[in-house]
Amino acid sequence: MALLLASAFEMVDALCAPPVDPTAPAMPAPAPLVCLQVPTYNEPPDLVLETLASLVAVDYPALCVQVIDNNTTDPALWQPVEAECARLRALGHRVEFVHLPEWPGYKGGALNWGLAHLPDGVEVVGVVDADYVVDPAWLHDAVPHFADPGVAFVQTPQDYRAWEASAFYRACYVGFGYFFKVGMVSRARRDAIIFAGTMGLIRRSALEEVGGWDETIITEDAEISIRILERGYRPVYVPKAYGRGIMPLTYEGLRKQRYRWAFGGIQILRRHGRTLLSPRSHLSLGQRYDHILGGLWWFNDALTFGFGLFVAAAALGEIAGRPFVVQRLTSTGIVLPLVFIGLNLTRYLWGLGTTMGAAPPLALAALRVNMSLSWVIALACAKALVQERAAFLRTPKFRGAARIREVRLVWVEAVLGGLAALLAALVLLTSAFSLSGVVLACLLGWSAVIYGSAVSFALADPERAPVGRGLAEKARLELAPRVARVARSRPARAGMLGAALFTAVAVGVALESSRPPVAELPFSAVAVGPVAHPLPTLVPPSPTPGPDAVSSARPASGSSAAPSGSAVPPPVASPAGSPGAGGTGGPGSSGGPKPTATAGASSQPTPSLPPAASPSPPPAPLPTPTPVPRPTAPVPLPSSKPTNSPAPSHSRPPVPTPSVPARH
Repeated sequence: MALLLASAFEMVDALCAPPVDPTAPAMPAPAPLVCLQVPTYNEPPDLVLETLASLVAVDYPALCVQVIDNNTTDPALWQPVEAECARLRALGHRVEFVHLPEWPGYKGGALNWGLAHLPDGVEVVGVVDADYVVDPAWLHDAVPHFADPGVAFVQTPQDYRAWEASAFYRACYVGFGYFFKVGMVSRARRDAIIFAGTMGLIRRSALEEVGGWDETIITEDAEISIRILERGYRPVYVPKAYGRGIMPLTYEGLRKQRYRWAFGGIQILRRHGRTLLSPRSHLSLGQRYDHILGGLWWFNDALTFGFGLFVAAAALGEIAGRPFVVQRLTSTGIVLPLVFIGLNLTRYLWGLGTTMGAAPPLALAALRVNMSLSWVIALACAKALVQERAAFLRTPKFRGAARIREVRLVWVEAVLGGLAALLAALVLLTSAFSLSGVVLACLLGWSAVIYGSAVSFALADPERAPVGRGLAEKARLELAPRVARVARSRPARAGMLGAALFTAVAVGVALESSRPPVAELPFSAVAVGPVAHPLPTLVPPSPTPGPDAVSSARPASGSSAAPSGSAVPPPVASPAGSPGAGGTGGPGSSGGPKPTATAGASSQPTPSLPPAASPSPPPAPLPTPTPVPRPTAPVPLPSSKPTNSPAPSHSRPPVPTPSVPARH
């Protein structure tokens, strides 16, 4: 609920409040020297050369460029860039190039090397990714903000190009825009924006004051923002885009990028949690709020997975027809997924429609792209909680069938989506389309859309051919062969563990549901209290008393005996369950026929019944007693012979066996 409310507040704050557009002061004279750093790794030379051409064309009087290539092993990728830098220097541009064959720290390590080797006099450092084309007016509009000594960094939005080639690129482009059009606009009101890593400028003295970039955090740009703001500096967000780069050209590249962002966000929470929560921190309350929520928001996808398990458990109970704990929570807990779905639809339909002019189909497509990454983000959050560091997820060249590789890449999502669809169908079939069944089926269908979208986007990869030779080369370098090692990868092992846990839960629910329902409470057999009239529903059917039971209720012997020689009347049939059912007529006088035991009856008491009464003289036949709906406590009557039979129970009368009269 906290994440839902925070997301709603961010959206309303960005779209409904008056915009904040900082006005830059005049350019100071002389203009401060700016060094634009370009870290590269395994980048296509054509793209890097295009970036260099745009940088040297920037309209700014005091500019130098520093290209830092680290860990690229193929000389065909970095030597053309080195040659172009030498050519630009010959033309009078201040462009430096360095190749670091083996250098630790990934991008942060390359930037730290550049920080240690900056030319003298540099006051402002800018970071530009190797595939960006920069607007010539960028530095002219952004650098004047550093005239305020309290400003530590100036960030402009990241934008992209070559996204019109396919529906997938268009959906990705709109989805990327939400953070800079909504999230950063809201955070800028509280001076809580992050340094986004590219198209940002940072004061050199502030960068050196905090010790440079943290090479153990894979999102080193967002991490350094907290350290700088904690020193009392403030940021400036200019909401106009001055550079356009290349989005991940493959679905695998998009997944790796989002995994890296999520893992780094949790790393930041672990590293700076005490700073963000400490009352002695120099961060303002708004800055703490935004940075804490910015890290916790990554758990939104983990909660999506958790809600999917909750709904699946409720569906299993619906299918089995057995109420258990999760079904008792369904009426309350099912509200959260419904609110979450409604809020997501509002964010994308209203937020992207207002800020980027996206039509509803395109906004919904962007929602599907981001939802399809739910499992990857949830996995990154889980691993970041138990691991200190993670690889930067750079990929070598790809050789092989893309379609087969992409299907294996998303096999976990394929299993989850298939199970959700199957459960939805079973719920509809077994619930007879009841209201609860339809709601559960719809929520399961939503989960099937979330995880099934990953499969559809992965299969569509070969249809997204990049435009231009440079983009085609970048796509080739982004891909990686996973067919041989996917089963040994950590995501695959985590997926198998998750599938095993889900199977164990499903088996446990099935076993619990297969048990017969409890017919009566275990404490129903209690001592009879003052009221000796148990409810009819709790009294089992009374068996028919035999001749001994009848004789025990007769007057004294001889008071009403049948005359000698009289015929023995036939047995009187009684309704089953009534007193006397199954009894026989009494014998005649001493010269009459002797009674025999009823066929199939045993002369010994059964183990589960009370002991039979002792033999007694055979009584004369009596009329069959009429059953009463509420039996009363039996009243003892005089008997012809004393018996040692126990007193009849009030809850279940004894069932005597027929007896043979003694010979005179």
